[in-house]
Amino acid sequence: MIVTILICLFLFFLSLICSKYNIFSPSVITSGIWLLVMLLNITINHHLTPLTNTFYDAINLWVVLFCLSSLFIQSLSFKRDTIIKPSPLARTIFYYSSLVTFPFLIFTVYKIAHMDGTLNWMSQLRLASIGRLKDVSVEDTNPFYVIIWLVSYLIELQNFSKKNKSRILILFFINFAFAFITMAKINFLILFLSTIYILYINKKVLLKHALIGGIILIFIFQGIQNFRATENSAYKNTAENMITLYLLSPPPAFETLKPNSSTRFGENTFRVFYAIENKLGFTDQEAVVPLLNFINVGVGTNIYTILYPFYKDFGLTGIALFSIIIGLTMGYIFNKSTNGNQLFVIIYSFLILQIVMQYASEMFFTFFSLNFKRILIALIPFIITKYELFSRKRNSVENQEVSS
Repeated sequence: MIVTILICLFLFFLSLICSKYNIFSPSVITSGIWLLVMLLNITINHHLTPLTNTFYDAINLWVVLFCLSSLFIQSLSFKRDTIIKPSPLARTIFYYSSLVTFPFLIFTVYKIAHMDGTLNWMSQLRLASIGRLKDVSVEDTNPFYVIIWLVSYLIELQNFSKKNKSRILILFFINFAFAFITMAKINFLILFLSTIYILYINKKVLLKHALIGGIILIFIFQGIQNFRATENSAYKNTAENMITLYLLSPPPAFETLKPNSSTRFGENTFRVFYAIENKLGFTDQEAVVPLLNFINVGVGTNIYTILYPFYKDFGLTGIALFSIIIGLTMGYIFNKSTNGNQLFVIIYSFLILQIVMQYASEMFFTFFSLNFKRILIALIPFIITKYELFSRKRNSVENQEVSS
């Protein structure tokens, strides 16, 4: 453990220096997250299964290769992009689409909350949002238009001015209400992280504001956990227990895995492609379920760290390979976002969550479909601007060409 702590500590300070003290650098987040987990593991009386070299070898490999590959591509000087602003027409369509669709979710949630059941209404909503309520699918509480809400909010926030202040506040309320309705901490977290990143990179907030916001968020999480709890919950929702359950239980859970134990090639890492294949009717075999089984490691948990799919599919080789792939990808997006590319600022703002949550689970490939949809929606306003679609100037030029 001491070696792992020293490695994370060294890479944390190296990443801070190389990233010009930008705390949102993927290498800073990665080394910082695992440094925090290791320090909490030796300071909190958690009664979890002790860690062995199985985990330390795997996480050392992940952190070193992820951070170095990320820092490498961050250091490269790419051609500076022409500043392209999102289409005002697309922004307006996104905004009013959000206003029109918001009542649909409220109506759906109202029906779910009043369904027959023994749990309180917040627990009912939580079960519905993760697909564990009978006759209710995940899409009922996480419909496609929720993606438009978030993207619209991020675009407006990135283009903050006195003129669109009311839009920003309304879209923030819509996204916050969605997070509250679903009782999902992850939805609060993505809203917080994406907001703070965009404000930070545009120099609207300082590091101290981000830290204060983080402390407030912890109290919000504590409240959510208490609201969601049932009367028969055996695990008390204290702050220490929350840290044990969410931060410290994944590493010992990881150690219960067998490397190279998947039945199909990359069935966990490339789950989305198996799901597409099944949906198109090319195979009857369904993709593996992303919600994993609960195991007891001193506390019941079903999160196994980001290493889970790579290790189970390909062993340590998989951890090494995908740490480099994801490190390069995140480093590239971060590089572009810090060099004035608005589109990459927006993309990176919602990918930060997946970097932060690596202590719990893998989200880059698991959420591949969701990421693709968000990026696609975010692209539309910039493509309209770049190619001058629906503009009077473009239409007049095309008419002149046809006439000649």
